[in-house]
Amino acid sequence: MRKLCVLLALALFMPFLGASFYDVSLSVTMKINTNGSAHVTEKVMLSLDTSSEDLYSRSIYSRELTIMDWQQITNSQYLRQHIISSVAARNMRITPEDVRPFAYGSRSGASIKLEYDVDKIVAINQTGPRILLYALNSSALSFQPSPSGEVLPRNNDFTIIIPPGSVVTSISPDPTQPAIQRDYADQVRGVSNFTWSGTVSLMEFKFAFIREEPMDVEVRNFFENLESMAISIMLSAPGIVLMLFVILAAAFFVLRTR
Repeated sequence: MRKLCVLLALALFMPFLGASFYDVSLSVTMKINTNGSAHVTEKVMLSLDTSSEDLYSRSIYSRELTIMDWQQITNSQYLRQHIISSVAARNMRITPEDVRPFAYGSRSGASIKLEYDVDKIVAINQTGPRILLYALNSSALSFQPSPSGEVLPRNNDFTIIIPPGSVVTSISPDPTQPAIQRDYADQVRGVSNFTWSGTVSLMEFKFAFIREEPMDVEVRNFFENLESMAISIMLSAPGIVLMLFVILAAAFFVLRTR
């Protein structure tokens, strides 16, 4: 009910305020976790005139506004989820920041930050002992369609952060920052942050890396597998027969020693 009242009040104010908002830039940062999920932060920079400042400030007071609500208020094309998965995003948070004047002109600036977690956008395959291969599903990127396919528009930045110590095995196109150097195996080492700045075609986007799990993980997995194997054997028909035999043999031994 409170949210409905806020939206109605804003709708009444908008015609009189002559509000005007313009998209300035978009920055998307995706931090890939070791389990294949990702934490995404999107920051939209808006330009607004003085007549829009009151509307924006009033909107900040309502913490219940959704992305769709902010789209209606600002008419922003950037305010949406740009990393899409087959499952719904988790922990969605919207944080509008205060208006601040530009150093020039009569307009001001404001930014709105989106944060969320996504699953099933990175495939993980074990390629060797303690070696995991992570491959990003490029169809998860949803920026701007064009006649030649998906594209990262001008004034947009896209950053991928991978776990420290990872080695990039496939990357295309090359990032804008940093200037990467490949080794003899065509791999990129010692870099964990990669940024692409528009305009960049995402139609043939490729990104994959490998990481080596610690030795203690392999030891733990070994004993977990051993435990699972032992339980499976014990619950199987031969295992039950074996346990009965052991019980009967132990009982016979106890009776003979009396």
